[in-house]
Amino acid sequence: MRQRLSLTLCCLFISIWLTPAAAQQVLTFRQPATGPTADYITAVLEEAYADLGIELNYQPIPRLRAEQLAQNGEIAGELGRLGGLEEELDNLNRVPFKLYEFSIVLVARKAACGLCTLKSVNNIAYIGGMRAAETVLTDANFDKTTFRQSDIHQVSKLLNAERIDAALIADFQLRNLELSQPKDFIVYHVKSEVGFHYLHQKYKHLIEPLYQRLSLMQASGRLSQLRQQFKLQAPEQLKPMPMPTELTAAAAARPGLTGANGNGRLWQLINTVYGDTVAGVNTLASNWPRALNALLEDKAHMVVGVYKNQFDNELLYSKKPIAMDDALYLFASDRTKKQAILAGQESHTVCYSGNEELHKLLPDSLSFYRANTSLDCFALLDLNRIEGVIDYKYNLPDWVTTPYHRSRLREPLPLYVAFKNNELGAQLKAHLDRALEAKLSPRFISENSNTIR
Repeated sequence: MRQRLSLTLCCLFISIWLTPAAAQQVLTFRQPATGPTADYITAVLEEAYADLGIELNYQPIPRLRAEQLAQNGEIAGELGRLGGLEEELDNLNRVPFKLYEFSIVLVARKAACGLCTLKSVNNIAYIGGMRAAETVLTDANFDKTTFRQSDIHQVSKLLNAERIDAALIADFQLRNLELSQPKDFIVYHVKSEVGFHYLHQKYKHLIEPLYQRLSLMQASGRLSQLRQQFKLQAPEQLKPMPMPTELTAAAAARPGLTGANGNGRLWQLINTVYGDTVAGVNTLASNWPRALNALLEDKAHMVVGVYKNQFDNELLYSKKPIAMDDALYLFASDRTKKQAILAGQESHTVCYSGNEELHKLLPDSLSFYRANTSLDCFALLDLNRIEGVIDYKYNLPDWVTTPYHRSRLREPLPLYVAFKNNELGAQLKAHLDRALEAKLSPRFISENSNTIR
């Protein structure tokens, strides 16, 4: 009798111990897409859950259907989704641990859209159900054609067939993007996102122990090991770069062309060319040294109204000119000094405020002084500190009462736009070159010539 009672109690104990464990022993989720990030997420969660005595199972379920099943508790939840999912699916609970970080990127064909920002592309493809991409389109008020695709392979086909200008995808999907000519595409970083793990309400009791286990994996360096193991970096040839939202154009102040107040025909041209690609175009007009420094220090994206190869730095220049410069003159206080300068008299000093090439217009035997502004040069001339000034007529100071003696040194030259020699600079140049070829009338250059002679 005692043996039967002991056996019965033992079986009852085993039954009670196994029943709740069996319910938690296996959790089912939607099978994630293949790729390094998905593999990393599953590896992290499988290891964390294993320490809790839980095994993960995956079922091939469409994304939207999986959301319904997760909301109804027919699957355990979502492996990795953006924060805020619990606001749409109120039966899901977020595990408050940043499981992974990623970016939404814009992959665009350079030949189709020039600068290829969200504002300038004519159409975009994205993967259906990818809320991060849909949010980007909504926030950008994108009202052009969109193509909703089922997976990354369909997106690849559209890009390779040149049926679309661009695609919005996650950066971890770049490894699965099968582009036939990767160099023909530019990849912009659009928005950073954070992914979390979600569990249905009935598994809410697992959130705290799972959070603790993930935190231990983070502190021990295990997550770093897994990130290295799955090589989460984007392919080098498709490495994302920041997408410009505003542009700044720098120049030397020229009346009628690049005014300090933002007015001028060349500022108008830059706004016409780039205005539909970014939220705004800022202008910065001062002098050539400051304009060049602004470009080199990444405070400006281009320098407007320069000569071809004006600067010693390795810059990119627009293919076509955008205007014609004025003639350059030598100004002196009297005829004798002017003739002496032209003859190269060594005791004479000439001031200029433009680029270094200007002093080559006169004999090397002269002394030269480079000032910050034209007004500085003319002030020195009036104080008899120098004998001559190389400059344009439109830079003559207002205080002049007696005309200077002048001699024409150089005829008008074409003006270009200079860009930094990097990926963004190349795209800005390509966009301008396309615009100059397609949008501007043959008369544009003559119309933008400065009329002061």
